[in-house]
Amino acid sequence: MNKVYGRTNSLQDRVTRDKNMELEREIITKFSKKTISESFDIPEPNIDGLLTYCISQNDFSELEQAGNTVVIWEYLKARSIEFKKTELLEE
Repeated sequence: MNKVYGRTNSLQDRVTRDKNMELEREIITKFSKKTISESFDIPEPNIDGLLTYCISQNDFSELEQAGNTVVIWEYLKARSIEFKKTELLEE
């Protein structure tokens, strides 16, 4: 019955969103915003935008299973290059 009304999808989306937010907090704990900013040449006020950009990618949730700091860092590095090419970066 829940499927008919979309509640199941809504709950699944909420779980995914919560996991992504937890992963975002974990990333900021492992690597400070200042470190990310300096390493990827992105102004510190734009780091939240970078993380939001990362979360919006379909493969972001795969980082949760990786659990490897190097894998997470390489993901951020690759996405930071893409992020800088978008118009989302405020100068």
